[in-house]
Amino acid sequence: GSAGLLGARPLTAEQAYIEDEKNRIRDLFARKKLKQTKYSNQHNQDPAWFLHKKHVLICSWAGRPIFSRYGDESKLAAYMGVISAIISNFQRCKDNVRSLVAGRHKFVFLVEGPIYLVAVSRTGESEKQLLISLKAVHLQILTILTGSIHNTLRNRPQYDIRGLMGGTAETLMTELLSDSNVNPAYHLKCIQCLRLDRSCRDRVSHILKSHRTKNLLFAVLLAGNQVASVVRIKEKVLYPSDLLLLMNFVNNSQSLRSGEAWTPICLPEVSSKGYVWAYVCFLKGDLSLSLITADNNDFFHLQEVKRRIVEQMNKSNDLSIIYSQTIKKPWSILNVHTEIYELVHFLYKFDAARQFIMPRATHPFKGRRGLKVLMREYRAVMDRVSMVRSEKSQTVYFHASDLSAILAWIRPGEFEIYCSFTPLVPKEVAITACNRILRWIKREEGSLFMLHSNTW
Repeated sequence: GSAGLLGARPLTAEQAYIEDEKNRIRDLFARKKLKQTKYSNQHNQDPAWFLHKKHVLICSWAGRPIFSRYGDESKLAAYMGVISAIISNFQRCKDNVRSLVAGRHKFVFLVEGPIYLVAVSRTGESEKQLLISLKAVHLQILTILTGSIHNTLRNRPQYDIRGLMGGTAETLMTELLSDSNVNPAYHLKCIQCLRLDRSCRDRVSHILKSHRTKNLLFAVLLAGNQVASVVRIKEKVLYPSDLLLLMNFVNNSQSLRSGEAWTPICLPEVSSKGYVWAYVCFLKGDLSLSLITADNNDFFHLQEVKRRIVEQMNKSNDLSIIYSQTIKKPWSILNVHTEIYELVHFLYKFDAARQFIMPRATHPFKGRRGLKVLMREYRAVMDRVSMVRSEKSQTVYFHASDLSAILAWIRPGEFEIYCSFTPLVPKEVAITACNRILRWIKREEGSLFMLHSNTW
């Protein structure tokens, strides 16, 4: 009886953290699952299916359904068959269909061997923007099945590849499409770094470098959708497109969250022909370490490498420093101190490093919906700039709409900067703000970017 009165022993701080983290991950993936299944019963005979602003449909050259962003792809088989027939008819005439416009809807097609992808959109996005999303989704399929899936479909046109992809692939493609609406990384072809004190990043990179193994290709420390550190072998480059696919794979695969995971992954830019092997471990919160090797027998070796890396990072206190940065509120435009109150947001791409930075969005672009609107504004300006920009001299472009005024300044080989202002800002004020941002970035570049390529 006395034991019942005393109750359970209170949890230690570590046990309480683990319990909270388990609940957070469970809730996170429950929300992802809900997002994925919310429209899963819709089909093209259902009026609700047509209310979505942007569809992405994927089928094989034989018309076999592979993926639909909304609805049940099996119930869309007839619709997929029509898509396949349209593409095939153009091919028979030795031509390729790139896009069609029907009323408010834009149809954009991408043919990747025997895999056909189509985006149907009334968001106002351009053909170029929709193609970027389609290419990223195709590469995500390759991360799971490798480029050999093209040969499989050519040899067996009626083969249903959904069984090979499993449920994870659908989640990855849905999340990628959702992320590309608010993350400029896909369109800028670069990655975002976690803002870190330069000495901390250098120490962590040194720790990763000091644990080289014979077959290790890459060591990647991720903080959610941001990169804390990357180390690679000299002979291989980890391109932004592969890093973005790896991020999506690591952050949106629930099975990788359960402890130490060992998984094959294809990195198309490294080689689309086969798999490399990834040892993935979440260290704390959304902070994860991925050790990528060419040897599928390296699990226990890399498990020991990870143990030593974590031991050293704890000893230097860098693990706590990095984790505290991941849970801290992201920096805002106010941290830049331009003293120009018409300035709302900016996007800066560092060409040489293939990295970008941006502050968190504030009014009037606060929240996910606001960020989506802001990114569409930026992408529309990027499209216009791409038509007038020179590869040799700098381009300055100013665009004003009812929603915002955007100043774009491109210096080829150095940087691209896009600054968003309130709609009535004078051009001179916009240019002054831009110069002040550039001076601030120069002062803070050590914490904003990975300035050196760390290699073994």
